[in-house]
Amino acid sequence: MAEAVTTRRFTPEAGCPRCTTLDMARRHAKDTHDHSAETDARVLIRHHMRTEHGRELEVGWT
Repeated sequence: MAEAVTTRRFTPEAGCPRCTTLDMARRHAKDTHDHSAETDARVLIRHHMRTEHGRELEVGWT
């Protein structure tokens, strides 16, 4: 397994439809001030990035 790289900014992986979908959900929730949905999307993004792409997003990522 490759070493996880940390970053404070979320950038969807090129060509990954799940990354794109989760990022769109997070942005929509943020734009509509739905804090619960935004938190849910952020949790799903962190899990997806860790398990599928070997990247760990630091606490406070944007």
